[in-house]
Amino acid sequence: MDMKKHSQYAIIGLQALQRAARKVADDARKNQYKIPVWKNNRIEYEIPGIVHEQPMICEMAKDVPENYPSEKASDSN
Repeated sequence: MDMKKHSQYAIIGLQALQRAARKVADDARKNQYKIPVWKNNRIEYEIPGIVHEQPMICEMAKDVPENYPSEKASDSN
């Protein structure tokens, strides 16, 4: 496998991790759960706020093949 293929898999894994983190945060907001957050050099527990902006993963994200599942496709489940 070449480096470009490994980078694509890294991007796909990062997208999956971001989707999972977003679902955990949504569940915590919905049920008023506190989740651990690293802040001020220690762990604090807080209910996550609503995030209005979509972070750009990186420039490599546009090179991921179209046949891989995207965040939009998983939102319909």
